[in-house]
Amino acid sequence: MEITSSKIKKFAKNLGIDMVGITSAELFNNAENSDYKSVIVVLFPYYAGEIEGANLSRYTYGKDYHIVAREYLTKISEHFGLKNYEIHTDIGPAIERQLAINAGLCFRGKNTMVINDKYGSYFFIGYIVCDEILDFDTPCTNTCMDCKKCINACPGGAINDDFTIDLEKCASHISQKKGELTLGDISLIKKTGLCFGCDTCQDVCPHNENAEITPINEFKENILSSLSVSDIDSLSNREFKLKYGDRAFSWRGKNVLIRNLKILE
Repeated sequence: MEITSSKIKKFAKNLGIDMVGITSAELFNNAENSDYKSVIVVLFPYYAGEIEGANLSRYTYGKDYHIVAREYLTKISEHFGLKNYEIHTDIGPAIERQLAINAGLCFRGKNTMVINDKYGSYFFIGYIVCDEILDFDTPCTNTCMDCKKCINACPGGAINDDFTIDLEKCASHISQKKGELTLGDISLIKKTGLCFGCDTCQDVCPHNENAEITPINEFKENILSSLSVSDIDSLSNREFKLKYGDRAFSWRGKNVLIRNLKILE
């Protein structure tokens, strides 16, 4: 089968994936000391609409994106019979946002998120590096509005004006730390009202005002938007993994969630 960029995009669209871009593998090769030719970059939108009373970050509402993205990327790889390739989604070199920009899919926001015209910043990125020589898309040169709303709204003042972030001030990062928290950390979790993650900078971003609902069923079906201490306190670690193992918040284990839920209570 002749493999072309247009055929890959058409097949992905038949799977319900409408944001696919192709770029050079040079950036990946430089990071991994490899010799691939092309990168197939795919956006996986997750926005499922507003849900009142949620205390989990939006990106965790549906099935774990690592699982979902890998399933779709595997389907693409197998359909075209790719021989020498790798699949990455949030695991591997920390270059996926730049690859997505290079593939013409999005542009960078002040909060270090990348933004797509259709889905805002509510998406995950997955990609396939392969030996196929494909036509590359034009890199995106758009910029965010520079309104600084994310900077001003950030609960911990973590977002800098130079497209960088101070991770130790980020409420999302703090909510996922193990061990005891400082009084400042506790205050930040109370500010967000979330027991896992933080959506504040995305909530206020003008580029997200008209973000479309995800077309991916795994992110809009079997929604879980909130937890309580009683949901998980009586579960053993094994039971917790069995019940929530396909959710993106489960990797940190139940103790971190219980700690944060008690802070919110």
